[in-house]
Order: sequence, then structure tokens, then C-alpha cells
Amino acid sequence: MRLVAVLVLSFLAACGEQEPKVTTVYEPYSGPPAYPERRSALPPAQGVRAFVSNNGSDTLSVLDLPSGEVLATIPVGRDPVNIDGPHHLALDPAGTVFVALSYPAPSLSPGPHSAHSSSRRSGYVLRLAPDDLRVTGQARVDPNPGKIVVSEDGLRLVVSHFDLQLAINTKLTPEQRRGTLAVTSPADFAAGMTLDPMRIPVCLAPHGVSLSKPDGARAYVACYGEDALAVVELTGTPSVTLIPVGPAPSVGSPVYGPYSAVLSPAGDRVAIGNTEGRSTKLFDAQTKTMLPASILSQGAPYFAGWSLDGTKLYIPTQAPDALLVVDPTTGVEHASVYFSAEECRRPHEATPDEAHGALYVVCEGDHLQPGNVLVLDLTSLQIKANIPVGLYPDRLVLEATL
Repeated sequence: MRLVAVLVLSFLAACGEQEPKVTTVYEPYSGPPAYPERRSALPPAQGVRAFVSNNGSDTLSVLDLPSGEVLATIPVGRDPVNIDGPHHLALDPAGTVFVALSYPAPSLSPGPHSAHSSSRRSGYVLRLAPDDLRVTGQARVDPNPGKIVVSEDGLRLVVSHFDLQLAINTKLTPEQRRGTLAVTSPADFAAGMTLDPMRIPVCLAPHGVSLSKPDGARAYVACYGEDALAVVELTGTPSVTLIPVGPAPSVGSPVYGPYSAVLSPAGDRVAIGNTEGRSTKLFDAQTKTMLPASILSQGAPYFAGWSLDGTKLYIPTQAPDALLVVDPTTGVEHASVYFSAEECRRPHEATPDEAHGALYVVCEGDHLQPGNVLVLDLTSLQIKANIPVGLYPDRLVLEATL
């Protein structure tokens, strides 16, 4: 029969007759969604809900604090197979979550933070709905996004790029080696599209960022690779001013290594954690000058937390792993606590919660086993809860605060 059909078609073609045209009409689909959203709503918290980014396990932990209950562990990312590396995160005033994906390098270089400083793959920022953390928008940024912050008024979003490979690439000019700030607005994110933010070259290996209050018109950026704090004016034509954090700054081979920059609640001072110099410096945001005193520590200081009145600075340090309570004006140490490996390995960030009399410390762990979050009594510094989270936790944000 197949041979007969072929002969008939050949005969028709030879006679010049054309095959009949077939018109296909597609009716619109009217059934249920092909890929329905089946995420459950996030459970409510008895105290305050907090979100923790787990860089090594591609998840966000949702906690009820200060009780220490784990409400949910939510997968996050764009790649269902490989590590996306959710690094820092931020909330806008409406409670929308923004998380930066910092993909690891194919072959990691040595160092405690090489996982998010040596990639050549573009990073992303995901916007997550506050009710169930589904993705509602995304932005493509440069490789190795570091800190992500949202202004107090919720109108500006800024991401730094802690790109050590770019910073040490001597084949490039000094200008080409500078990492950037990606600047956009949370309102610009939209489902189904990929946003491309404005980039501002700032310095070598910028990491910690804080925004002036309330509109985020100025960014304070810790420039690890240049031993400086960058003051970046974001309105109009952007401008960058670099202010050394010490008397003997080094470009390319940091002596101080400013890694974090945390603005005080009043917006008048910035606490800069110098991981290489093992010191914390204070910057006067009103006079735009570095205050002369240094708060020295045995360990490398990371992201400090301020008391609401600005009279106390809670400084987590690594090697040794500790928490220091210091007067930022005088440098006098009020109290300290040193952690065992079981309690807190590599404390990364301290967040005071004066409404509940608690202090939260994010503990990175050894990056091979899950890390944890400690709940300390804000006055006595006694451990009230030890909460296991995901692999390599990096950032904790309270839902009611920025």
C-alpha cells in the first residue's frame, strides 16, 4: 500500500496538481494552569518572622524568633541541579524578599569566602512574594554579588559585587578591575522579564553596603581591595569618593580589608569591619571623615549590629569565634563571649532585637555541615536557643525591619 501511495503522489506531482492545503485552527486553552503554583503560605510567627539565606544549600530558612522555631525551609534559585548560592538578602517595607544568587566558581580557590568571590557566571537577584516566597521577578547582575540592600523608603535597591578574580586581574586597567554597584528600584521588577540594572564602577572588590536614610541617595561601600570606604552619590550623575580606613592603605593587597559597612540607626555613623586588620573603624557620615580611633579585636570582625540608641556595637569576630559588646564612641569593651565549635563556628553577623530582649548571631559553620543561628539574651549574652539552619548561612533579616 505504501508503494501505491508513493506512485499516486508521484503521478499527481507529474501532472502539475498540487496537494490540498490544510488549515489548522488552535482553540485557546481553557483548562487549569499547566504549571500550577502549589507552594503553601508561610506559617505565621508568634514573635517576629526572620529569613536566613543558606548559601551552600540553595534554601531560605524561615524562623520564628526569639523562640527559635523553624517555620519552613524553602528552596530558592534558578538552576534545579547546580548550586545557585543564595548569598545576602533584603526586605522592602512591604515584606517582599530580595535575594542575591552568587554562583560558585567551577573550581573554588582557597579562602573562607572563595565560594562567592571567584565565579565568572553572572549573578541574579530574585524577588520573592512575601506570602509564600514564589519568584515574582528577577534581575541579572554582575558575577559574585555580595551585599544587597533596600533603602528605608523602599524605592532603591543596590547590590555590590565582591569579585576578587576581577580585582587581581593585572591584564586589565585599574578602572576595568573595579567592581560595580547595581542600582535599580524594587518597583522595576516584573514577572516574566529579566531586569538589567544600572551599574556604577566603584572600587576593587566592594562588599558591605549601607544606604543613607530615608531615600538611599548615598551608598557607603566597604572596598576590600583598596582599604577604603567608598561614598557613592546615587542621585543625578553618580560620583564616587574613596576614603582610606587607615594611615597605610594598600591597593590590590589589602592591609585592612574592609568587608562590612553597617549604618547606625540614626544614620550618623558607619561601622566598618576590617577583616585583615582585625579592627573596626567608625566613619562620620555627617562630616564625611574617618574617626581616628580603632576598635581592635583578636579575631576578624564581620557584620556588626547597632543598639537603637547608638551607644553599643555588637561585633562578631572569627578566629577566635566571639561576640564583643563595645562602646563605639570610646572603644571600651563592655562584655564579650567566646563560642565553642558546637555553639557557633565562624560568627558572621549580629542582629539586636531590643523589642524581644534578644540578639541573633548567624554562624557560618565549617561550610561542609549545616550552620546555625544563636539566640542570645541581649543583656547577659547567655545562649537561649541554638537553631540549625542550612549549609553556610550568611544573612538574617527580621520581617519588621530593614
